[in-house]
Amino acid sequence: MSAKVKMHNGTPTLFIDDKPVFAGYLWSAPPTPEGFPAAADARRFAEAGLHLYAFDVGMQGTPPEWCGPGPGRAEHWDFSSVQARFGRVLDADPEARFHLRVHLEATPRWWRELYPEECELTSRGERLCQSFASLVWREQAKQFLRAYIAHLRSIGLGERVIAYQVCAGTTGEWVKESAMRAYTGDYSEPMRRHFRAWLRLRYQENVAALRAAWADPQVSFETAEVPSEAEQLQATQGLFRDPAVEQKTIDYFTCLAELCGTLAVEFCRTVKGASRGEALAGAFFGYLMELAWNASFFGEGKESGYSAYQRSGHLGLRWLLYNPYVDFIVSPYSYGFRGIGGEGAPMPPTESVRLHGKLYILEEDTRTHLSHQDPDYGRLNTLREAEAVLRRNLAWAVTHGSGIWWCGGGPGSKHINPEEEPAFRPLLRRFQEIGTFALGLDRAPCAEIAVLLDDESFFYESARNDLDLPLIFQQRLWGLPRIGAPYDAYLLEDFLYGRLPPYKLYIFLNPFHLDRFRREALARELRRDGRVALWIYAPGYIREEPSLAHMEELTGFRFAKGSNPWGPLMHLTDFTHPITQGLNQELYWGTNNRLDPIFHLDDPEAVVLGQVVYSLGRCKPGMGVKVFPQWTSIYIAAPNVPAPVLRGIARYAGVHLYSEAGDVLYATRQLLAVHTVSGGERLFRLPRKAEVIYELFTAQLIAREADAFRVTLAPASTALYYTGEAGRLGL
Repeated sequence: MSAKVKMHNGTPTLFIDDKPVFAGYLWSAPPTPEGFPAAADARRFAEAGLHLYAFDVGMQGTPPEWCGPGPGRAEHWDFSSVQARFGRVLDADPEARFHLRVHLEATPRWWRELYPEECELTSRGERLCQSFASLVWREQAKQFLRAYIAHLRSIGLGERVIAYQVCAGTTGEWVKESAMRAYTGDYSEPMRRHFRAWLRLRYQENVAALRAAWADPQVSFETAEVPSEAEQLQATQGLFRDPAVEQKTIDYFTCLAELCGTLAVEFCRTVKGASRGEALAGAFFGYLMELAWNASFFGEGKESGYSAYQRSGHLGLRWLLYNPYVDFIVSPYSYGFRGIGGEGAPMPPTESVRLHGKLYILEEDTRTHLSHQDPDYGRLNTLREAEAVLRRNLAWAVTHGSGIWWCGGGPGSKHINPEEEPAFRPLLRRFQEIGTFALGLDRAPCAEIAVLLDDESFFYESARNDLDLPLIFQQRLWGLPRIGAPYDAYLLEDFLYGRLPPYKLYIFLNPFHLDRFRREALARELRRDGRVALWIYAPGYIREEPSLAHMEELTGFRFAKGSNPWGPLMHLTDFTHPITQGLNQELYWGTNNRLDPIFHLDDPEAVVLGQVVYSLGRCKPGMGVKVFPQWTSIYIAAPNVPAPVLRGIARYAGVHLYSEAGDVLYATRQLLAVHTVSGGERLFRLPRKAEVIYELFTAQLIAREADAFRVTLAPASTALYYTGEAGRLGL
């Protein structure tokens, strides 16, 4: 048995023994020597045709295989219970295949006591788990991976394992506890050595270049230190870092991102070698649409003012995307708005994951009405709500060509428990049927809107979350999914290198820092073919230093800047323009977070559509349009732009709108999904005529030979329509 990820009908797809397979899993508590807690659920999943199982091993196995020193052991691992434990899963489902979440984070006390100097040291003087820069831990982790895979092969279970997921950081998701708090790291000797070695490469052993970049005539490669708590958490230009005086902190965050990205790649390479290329390798990674949160978001502290972006490992995503040893990326769906009317939003920019040939797996850990744990994680109140949200998230997966795993786990499960809830049994069976059916469809991206996120610009921001919370986290949960047209989310890097198919509308979330090369590349890709760009807040503000001139160079608008930090709000002032016609004058948006600086338009050639309102009641031009010979530029001064405004911009850009009702909507060339709160009559317009329109969850024929159809949606529901050839359904 071998597992591969290969392109199939336009998207990376799981292949097992050279056959395409819908990547639908049960993720559960791991088996123990006494039994498999999810055995009853596993039998129900198997009845539904789902035979893939994900569970934790390594430092978090039951018992942990990486367990520390013991009598009669030369190494720190013990595999004596593995065969019996895995056999418990096979007892429940003889066709089971395993996806192992291999936890490598040195959380146990025994490791920290053996290697205290290899542990992360915080700004508060505390020792936590291992430093990401620890060479001792790195080598042990690779030795453990090789030994574990060799053992599985030796007992005849190697062929049952289709994937190894390398997990580090708190919860295995490459985010350290210190990244979530109001203190900082890593001041350990391993990190100091690594940072200094990185600087030598970065500045090519040229100490004069280092001193000039850091504006420090005394620093050397032997004395350079990790930035202090104040240097990491604060910035000199409000929300932004000035490279002229803060390159030290920018360098450290860049170094940390590269370290974590290369570590994940190195562990994946180890998996590939040990499994002889027969198993997949991947990681939780790339939570770039999500990491504005912190410990207080999860009810674990008072750090609500800070972001986890720069201090996590996730800004190293591009290292995984470019590397052939990485097959898949995993994340939960956003914790931001999970209930009815919310969005099954992934945490990474998933179209870049797909573009680079990696399979994305959505962790479907919805807390259903059965949940007896974690009631604050968006728990659903009724079976009806649970079915609507589970359908919504499955619809996201099949319309984006992704895999999905559902969290079960036996009695007391906080997620999906088909043994306890009989209604989940036919639902899972239908999900498997739909996932398999979708494998035969054209699954290439077909959106006309590209949303672009710049990983590099995060290095030039403060660690406060005042901006990223409304600009990225909330924007993709509230405005973007309700436009009435699908969108594709990419890293800006992929756009700059010309890897994207053409789009009509480009929404640039955060291109704050662009050097000359990146500016020229962006202009070359954007300023042609009548493309429309939407810029928000501070596009291009930083080049060698922050400047309004840099913003004008990028966007074509002239700007001015407010002097008092405040929470800017936007309202419309012109309702005659094609973008704003029909919009309500009561519509406003923005944030109460304190943004610094605050920008507005100062351009007599711009068509002004709205004002930004901030401190002392200032009302300045805040939304404008400029039409150039080959492209159109639109600027909005405040973040979290609402769906009606985005819809008007999309219509103006020539984007096909399937609906204008404000429901959450996903679409491909042959699928259309809608998730609604209110329900009611809806008119959907397709970009082309379909032979049949067929609702897949209920197996109901809606229309024939139509490019538009009307339906009545139930409140708090999700529908998934096939819009294609009748022959695929045998109709």
